[in-house]
Amino acid sequence: MNNSQLQVYFKKNTSKSPLIIFIHGAACDHTLWLYQTRYFFNKNFSVISMDLPGHGKNLSKPLNSIKELSNLIKKLIKRLPNKEIYLVGHSMGSLICLETSLANFKEIKKIFLIGTSYPMQVNKSLLLKSKTDQDLAIKDMINWSLSDRIKLNGANLIGLNLPNLINVIMSNSRKGLLYKNLSACNNFILNKNKIEEVKTPFTIIAGSNDIMTSKKNSEILNDMLFNSNLEIINNVGHFHPLESPLEVNDIIIKNL
Repeated sequence: MNNSQLQVYFKKNTSKSPLIIFIHGAACDHTLWLYQTRYFFNKNFSVISMDLPGHGKNLSKPLNSIKELSNLIKKLIKRLPNKEIYLVGHSMGSLICLETSLANFKEIKKIFLIGTSYPMQVNKSLLLKSKTDQDLAIKDMINWSLSDRIKLNGANLIGLNLPNLINVIMSNSRKGLLYKNLSACNNFILNKNKIEEVKTPFTIIAGSNDIMTSKKNSEILNDMLFNSNLEIINNVGHFHPLESPLEVNDIIIKNL
């Protein structure tokens, strides 16, 4: 399923099934959500994952800002017939969800922000490295993002080497994409007056060992939002959907 600049992967259940839209983070693609899309489809949800412009199999020109990316999500929602929609965003995707929430779509019943922070200030050294040596920046990000347990054992799930999987996903990015994504996160400014008017409830999912978007910053954002609760997954770094898919799925189900 294609939606203009979005490469959309749509698994439809019944016409009345609630819909979950999953939005990936910087230099990732729809495969970030492989454990979530299958699980929730089997729980009778329709699910959409996507490759944002310039990511994965999407050959569209990458966009420069969170607002531009959010506009694509808003256009998608306006085209959908679904009356019960949930947004789930990871890292950069969580900022896209935040910006999208300002539209106050009545169809959006809940928004899940995973690995989030506001502001999402990117380490200056990482930002520069992503501009000059994307491959090295990706290696640094993976090293900082994963918990020591994952780096030692490969994954929480048997047969999976998570550092290698994430490296493959991110290394497929075209040159310059990571810098563009990280800059978009770093430059994102939320309209605080408008966010105070958003009544859509939020659930924030944070990892206790997340260095990229710390638990403390998740707590600050949780306090900023009108209707939000915070869930912490212990011994997890920044790639929650892949590091602890069972816990992420359980938290989403519990908070729907």
